[in-house]
Amino acid sequence: MSKKTEGSRIILHKVASLTSIRDIDVFEFSFLKTLAEMLKADEICIYKFNNTHEPCRLIRYSSETEQTDSKHKIEESKEIQIANIEVPNHIKQAKDWIDATDKVYSTQTENLFQMVYPIAGLLGNVGYLSLNLYKQLTETENMVVASLLSISQNFHALLEENQKDKLTGLLNRKTFDENVSKIQDTLNSVGADNLYTGIEKREKNNTSEFWLAIMDIDHFKRINDTFGHVYGDEVLLLLSQIMKQTFRPKDLLFRFGGEEFIAIVKVDNQQRAKEVFERFRIAIEEFNFPQVGQVTISIGATQILEQHAIASDIVGRSDQALYHAKENGRNKLFFYEDLIAEGVLEETIEEGDIELF
Repeated sequence: MSKKTEGSRIILHKVASLTSIRDIDVFEFSFLKTLAEMLKADEICIYKFNNTHEPCRLIRYSSETEQTDSKHKIEESKEIQIANIEVPNHIKQAKDWIDATDKVYSTQTENLFQMVYPIAGLLGNVGYLSLNLYKQLTETENMVVASLLSISQNFHALLEENQKDKLTGLLNRKTFDENVSKIQDTLNSVGADNLYTGIEKREKNNTSEFWLAIMDIDHFKRINDTFGHVYGDEVLLLLSQIMKQTFRPKDLLFRFGGEEFIAIVKVDNQQRAKEVFERFRIAIEEFNFPQVGQVTISIGATQILEQHAIASDIVGRSDQALYHAKENGRNKLFFYEDLIAEGVLEETIEEGDIELF
């Protein structure tokens, strides 16, 4: 078998492996790692734009490298990072170059090459892939990277269509149980410090806790009846955008249905969870929604514990806290655990939790 044939076989095998993944975050991380290993890249980044291009979503994979006989070998992953950032100047320069020439952007600093490739979407480029390499890629290698990017983007779009809410771009209802199940697996694993959305080790802190909040727009029916469903949809869209800006990129954000949203965060304790959820409540309260004016949300929260393995039970507990917020003035945050401790709510013992002997 020729080297060219063997190389093609390896690439096809890697593509087949990637397209067997059904989780968006896992897919993105795996794609970056695969490219890094194939091209022996020192660092690889994806910059994904939102509708306004500012800020952009950075997904970064970096590896340790060692030099032996002028060859660079990929070692254990050093870092995978997700962040919302302003578009860097070198990406802006690359964008201008690519728009003007329709060619891959390439620069060299000493012995390090930086290559930037466009990521095409239906309405133009939706982002850019940036590679730091210790060699200039050949034209054939550039074609391989461009082809893999095209396949990756098409598959990513299919995953997004299946897993994201079409109006808000948040995760949809049918992905909720699966994500909670991943969290349960993490909590039930001894010494687990892995992610809850993919393969990344986000925080090496085994004492971290997962907290879920269900958020409901106050008087949303009144908004629809007064201003019409077009403005109602705009409120949902703007709220989701504020949600993305307020929460961290690694938090799980869902449109749960209608005017209900869910956020799952990984934090050190309940106080930190309260700070995160309160920050979002205040952000909505202080935002001036066009035509509608002030909009508020009520929030009910609870901790995800390993013994609560059924997603509907977890939502049910947070929903009780949400109902209490609605009944006590709205635009408030309550935790199920606090309401139980105060005697406001009575904890329901599930049949499977009763010990007979």
